[in-house]
Amino acid sequence: MRSSSIYWVAIPMVTLFACGNVHYDQKAEAVTENAAPAADTTSLQSSSRKRIKTADIRCRVQDVTAATTKLEKLVTSLDGIVVESVLRNDAQEQHEYPYSADSIRRVQLYTPVSTLTLKVPVTHLDSVVHTITAMAGYIDQRTLRDNDVTLQYLGNELRNAAVIKDERTTDHTKKDSELDVRQYSEDKKSAFIERKIANLGILENVAYSTITVQLFQPQVADVQIALNPASITRAGFGTETATAFRTGVNVTRSIFIFFLQLWPLWIIAILLWFGYKRLLFKRA
Repeated sequence: MRSSSIYWVAIPMVTLFACGNVHYDQKAEAVTENAAPAADTTSLQSSSRKRIKTADIRCRVQDVTAATTKLEKLVTSLDGIVVESVLRNDAQEQHEYPYSADSIRRVQLYTPVSTLTLKVPVTHLDSVVHTITAMAGYIDQRTLRDNDVTLQYLGNELRNAAVIKDERTTDHTKKDSELDVRQYSEDKKSAFIERKIANLGILENVAYSTITVQLFQPQVADVQIALNPASITRAGFGTETATAFRTGVNVTRSIFIFFLQLWPLWIIAILLWFGYKRLLFKRA
């Protein structure tokens, strides 16, 4: 009876231990399978490597608006995304010339500029770049980049695999407070999530290439005929005559008052004059 009771206790424990090992092996195999595709780094041309391809182009076209619309439609047809599209006019010089008695000719010189940020499937990167260069009459800059981030991706996968393994083998002692254990666990989870999100970003950038395009065209002149502000705001002949007469009176009054304020100097000058005459009379 005693030996049979021991068997009844030992059999569930062995079964539970076996299930734990099976669960551990399954998680370890899942982590290994996730990390396996990135582990093939023997060849630079391997399809499992994580390569981020980008392009940066600045060129001149004949019509910025038409070229921008064509690019947007092309990217949409290729299942791409127009992340940003900005069309602006960079004003440079402005001149005004007489046109008629009450109007002027205003000439505004400007350069249309379009800035686009595009994301296209990596398989269509070359075709989009060739289309842009074919539209260009002058290429100011063309940069293609191929950044290999396989080791970064693999490092994140291996760190996350190590975190999963540590969660099963870490044994905290009684000296560790509950707050420290919880903080340590939260930090590991945050780092695990950040590396997971970083790898998702890498996969997205590998699948979709980013193209930055800036289009500009030759300088354009915008000519407008506008009313001359000086002729509109100028007063009539009668009003200007009356204003001139009042201005002259005011100037004369100001001069008279200025010299009137110097009356002490006039008195001194008269006294000196009479004194000088009397001196001359005595000498004679």
